[in-house]
Amino acid sequence: MGTPKLGDMAPDSSTHEEEVPDFSPFRKIRRIDLDPESVIGKELHDRFEQFDESFSGKNKSWSAIVKLIGLTAMCAKGVIDLEREVIQLRREVRSREP
Repeated sequence: MGTPKLGDMAPDSSTHEEEVPDFSPFRKIRRIDLDPESVIGKELHDRFEQFDESFSGKNKSWSAIVKLIGLTAMCAKGVIDLEREVIQLRREVRSREP
């Protein structure tokens, strides 16, 4: 028996009949065409897709809140990864300077 995933802990949508529309930014994220050389963007896109799918059939309010939290965390990780790459590129450029 493993650790439960966030999607497994969400209230079932059958217990709450409230209708909350799907967040349009989430649909837009799923449709973004990424450059073939994209690394961080592809990772974020793939992780969000997995994260988003784990909440299908769950309470829509709960799902929207957790998606926002998850998206924020994934974006923060993306910024940290990008900064790491920029720092590495700066070091490479500095090492080539006379």
